[in-house]
Amino acid sequence: MSLRQSMAGLHTWGGLLPSWLLFVILFAGSIACFDKELERWMRPALHVPGEHSLSLDQVRGWLLAKAPDAHAIWLRPPSEREPFWWAGYEPADERGFQSFALDPSSGEAMPDTLGGAFFFTLHYDLHAGAIGMYLVAIAAMFMLVALVSGIIIHRRIFKDFFTLRPNANGQRAWLDAHNLFGVLGLPFHLLIAYSGLAIFVVFYMPAGVQVGYQGDAERFFHEAMGTYQREEVKRPAPPSVSLDALLEEARQRWGGGQPGWISVHHPGDAAAVVDIRRFERSKIVDFQWVLSYDAGTGELLNEQRPYAAGYQSYAWLSNLHMAQFGGQLVRGLYLLLGLMGCAMLVGGLQVWLRKREARGGRGIGLVRALNGAVLGGLPLASLGLLYGNRLLPAGLAERASAEAYVFIGVWLLVALWALVRRNSGRVARDLLGSAAVLALGLPWLNALTSTDGHLLASVPRGDWVLAGIDLSLLATGLICALLAWRRPPVPTASPVAVRRQLAEESA
Repeated sequence: MSLRQSMAGLHTWGGLLPSWLLFVILFAGSIACFDKELERWMRPALHVPGEHSLSLDQVRGWLLAKAPDAHAIWLRPPSEREPFWWAGYEPADERGFQSFALDPSSGEAMPDTLGGAFFFTLHYDLHAGAIGMYLVAIAAMFMLVALVSGIIIHRRIFKDFFTLRPNANGQRAWLDAHNLFGVLGLPFHLLIAYSGLAIFVVFYMPAGVQVGYQGDAERFFHEAMGTYQREEVKRPAPPSVSLDALLEEARQRWGGGQPGWISVHHPGDAAAVVDIRRFERSKIVDFQWVLSYDAGTGELLNEQRPYAAGYQSYAWLSNLHMAQFGGQLVRGLYLLLGLMGCAMLVGGLQVWLRKREARGGRGIGLVRALNGAVLGGLPLASLGLLYGNRLLPAGLAERASAEAYVFIGVWLLVALWALVRRNSGRVARDLLGSAAVLALGLPWLNALTSTDGHLLASVPRGDWVLAGIDLSLLATGLICALLAWRRPPVPTASPVAVRRQLAEESA
């Protein structure tokens, strides 16, 4: 067996087995490029930009009143992409980080929602914690194997770049689409798969930290990043200095610039420390330049040194993966290339199906059902999540959990439908039609439930960030409607006809 033949088998099965999981990861990661813009769309109170009248000291007081025994509190002032306050605390009993989104003018906690961060978390750990993170890592390794083996088996890689025959019969159109999107996005997909693994390399390969730091990963990162920490002294804290005054002093040291996260560690102790991080997104490596102050005296305790070469490389790979630099143009490019990766997976799965339908092999029904359940279920569930965001009452207890139930419920319904209809040849048309109706209906629902966030309000005031969500939904709905209209039901071909077609395509 030649190298290309062995690589062809590796590409086929190494690409097929994780393909549905990879679709979830790539789709969620693509949407997460605009997670903060989606967060604002999902919070009607932020549709009209307002005055930021709250101070750091007011938000700190709000948090300490809510959690006087907190181990640490965190604050992030409003920014251009997130025009509201993030506030949170780490409970003393270690029940997990508690976070709140505060209205920038009133200081009240806004109604809970999953927000755009839902897709970011789905992308990197599937909302399953450490287990999900390891599953994502395994899928990323399979993706690298499939990409490298795909390069080896392609003899006409440059010709495939310019070849797309959507009206061709049988598997040829799907193969062209798989090749085109695979070649066009190849550098990006290699980068994303490799950098995604590099981000959590300490967790995937923990031996160094286990030996050198006795498993204390937090101390490892503090030393690698050059940040500061000190232990509690178990004495009551004196009156705290103004956080607003410390922020002004930090800006002077930075020579300008905006703050990112501001944290107060063990605020009730005499050894409380205030960390003020710089928010820098003009470069790929966002050196945070953390300044650490004594919370009681305001004395500067530590100024973060520039990253060492090792952590500089790590930060470069991490931030290149997360696309938090370069503005909307870079995020739009990442979104487009991520969706090309999804299209590449769809094309590959269809090629696998068409090749094996003539042979009547095992697993065809399962693959059909999984295609409908995942490739159609996740986008429809995502649209359902946005409907839940608009229709659930603002004052509903555990509102974010209710949105999650809507997402899961829609996905389960689609999966059941795909399983029942897997041999009908109409699943794809049904799902595309449903996606068209849901996507086209969301801007109308937004207009009914938001007085200032719909297109007739956002476009006249030049709020293209907010309007872009509605316009993207309309474009998605129109594309899905066109595809559903043009897509005929897939007939069940006889084995003789399919074998004749395969022979013609291979000639």
